[in-house]
Amino acid sequence: MRAMVMSRLACLALAAAALDDVDVQFPDPADFMVSSSVRATASFKLSATLGDHMVLQRAPASAVVWGFAPPGTEVKTTFNGATVTSTAGADSVWRAGLAPTAAGGPYKITFSASTGETASLSDVMFGDVYVCGGQSNMQFSVGGNENAAAYAKEADRYPGIRLFTVGQKTSSKTPLADLQTIEQNWTRASSTSVGGPGGFNYFSAVCWFFGKGIYDGLGGKVPVGLVSSNWGGTRVEQWMSPETSKSCGHPSTGELYNAMIVPYTVGPMAVTGFTWYQGESDLGGNPALPDQNNNYTCTQTAMIELWREKFQAPESFFAVVLLSTWFPGASGNLLLPQLRDQQVASSASLSNFAYASNEDYGAGGNIHPPYKQHPGARLANAALAIVYHRAINWRSPSYASAKVSGSGKLTVRLNDVTAAGLALKDPFNAKTAGDCAELNAKTPRTCAWAELQFNDSAKSWVNASVGLGDDKMTMVLSAPPPAGATAIIASSYGWGAIPMLTVYRADMDGEDGQLPVLSWKRALTAEDGAAGTEALLVV
Repeated sequence: MRAMVMSRLACLALAAAALDDVDVQFPDPADFMVSSSVRATASFKLSATLGDHMVLQRAPASAVVWGFAPPGTEVKTTFNGATVTSTAGADSVWRAGLAPTAAGGPYKITFSASTGETASLSDVMFGDVYVCGGQSNMQFSVGGNENAAAYAKEADRYPGIRLFTVGQKTSSKTPLADLQTIEQNWTRASSTSVGGPGGFNYFSAVCWFFGKGIYDGLGGKVPVGLVSSNWGGTRVEQWMSPETSKSCGHPSTGELYNAMIVPYTVGPMAVTGFTWYQGESDLGGNPALPDQNNNYTCTQTAMIELWREKFQAPESFFAVVLLSTWFPGASGNLLLPQLRDQQVASSASLSNFAYASNEDYGAGGNIHPPYKQHPGARLANAALAIVYHRAINWRSPSYASAKVSGSGKLTVRLNDVTAAGLALKDPFNAKTAGDCAELNAKTPRTCAWAELQFNDSAKSWVNASVGLGDDKMTMVLSAPPPAGATAIIASSYGWGAIPMLTVYRADMDGEDGQLPVLSWKRALTAEDGAAGTEALLVV
C-alpha cells in the first residue's frame, strides 16, 4: 500500500538510494573481562574520567573532581584562588567538591598530595555535561554519516564543545573504580576529533548532533561536554547492575555498567543528563504475548532509574532514540514496532524523560542508517525544551483516538499537533527500503504503510491511503471494505520493520528535527464509536 503522497517521490533524490545490509562484527565483552576491581592505591593519580580540555558541570551544581591515593593521603585541590583539602579513604578514593562556577573558562585546577606527588587539569571549561550511551547506533560515528566531510569540517567552528570516548576493551563482573581503556581522551571539537575515519570510530554521530544542537540553541554561550560510552551488539541488561536487571527478570553480570559507567559514579561526575540509543540486541520473543523483547518496558526504565541514582542526579534529563529500520524477519517485523512502543513507555513513570523518533530515516535492511543528524536534532530540541525551558514542543504527534467518518474511512485524532497543523511528505524510507512489494511478499509487514481492519469473517487488514482532515489537524485513513464487512475495528500506521511515515508536524518544515507522527496499531473502542459504525459502511 502506498499513501497519497507517493506520486511526488520521483522528485526527490538520495545519494545512498539503496544500502545493503551491514555486517559489522563487534567485539564480545566477554573477551575483555577483568577479574577484579582495579584501584590505584600505590600512588596518587586523577581519575581517568578527567582530563585537560574537559567540561565540568556549571553552577548551580558543585562539580566534583576525584582520584586515587593510598588510604590516608591528604590531597589539596586549588581552583580559582581557593584550596579544598580532602583525604583518601579506605577505598583509596579522594574527592574534592568545587565551588559552583558559572559557564565559561578556561580554568586550571592543580592538585598536590601529601606524598609529594602533583597533578593538574588545564583548559577546563564549565558548562553542561551529557553522557551518551548505547550500542552500535550510538557508537556509529560522524565519519560514517551522510555528508561526513562537511559535518566534520563544520566541527572546527565548535571549540566550545568538548569530547570524550570511553574505550571498549574492558568489561568486568565487579564494579571498577576507574576506566581501564580510553578511545579518545578529552579534546576540543574539531574536524579531526569529530570526523575520525570510518563508521565506528569517533566521535558518536548522534551524540555530536545532539550536543551541537544544544550548543547552538544556547547561543554558543555555554560549553558542552559530551561523553560517549557505548558498545555495539550489547543488551540493555549489560548496562545495569545485576540487582537491577534481576528485578526485571533477567540475570546479568552488568559487565559494561561495571566497567564503563561505574567509574563516572565514583565522584560522581556532575551531569545535566543522558541520551541512549539501544535495543536492537534485545529484540525477540513471541509478538502475540505481552512484555516481549526481554521485557524492555521494565529494563529500560530500571536502567534509567539506576543511572540517575548513582550519578546523584534523580531529576536529570534522559532521552532515548526510537529504533530505526532493518530486516528482523517475520516475528521481528511485529516485535520491532512493539519495542518502539516499549521505549516510549518509560514516559509514564519518569519525569524529564524524552524520546526522539528515528523510524522515519532508516536505510532499509542496513541496521545502521547514516542519517544521524535527524535523531540528534530531535534529542537536542527535547533537551532545549525540558532542561532549558525553550518554547519547543519536542513530542512527535501520537495516536489519541479515532472515529469512523464514512464508508471505509477513519479519522484519527492525535496528541501534540501544534497550531501549524500537519503536512504530507513523501516517505524517506521508500527510497532506501528496496522493492517493498517483493519484500512484503516474502515477509509481510517489512514495509509498513497504513491499514484498516474490518469485521468480516477473516478480520481482514486492508491497505489504506493516508490524507489529512480539512483542518489539517487530523489524519484520514481510507480503504475499500472487503465483502461481508460492516465495521472498521482497528487501524495501524507504519506498524512494521520499515515504517512508511507520510505525516509530519508542519512546523519545523525543512529542519533536521521535523517530527513525524509516530507509528501505531490500535483497536477502535466504544468511546471511538466502534459500536455504531455499521451504517457508515457500504458493502
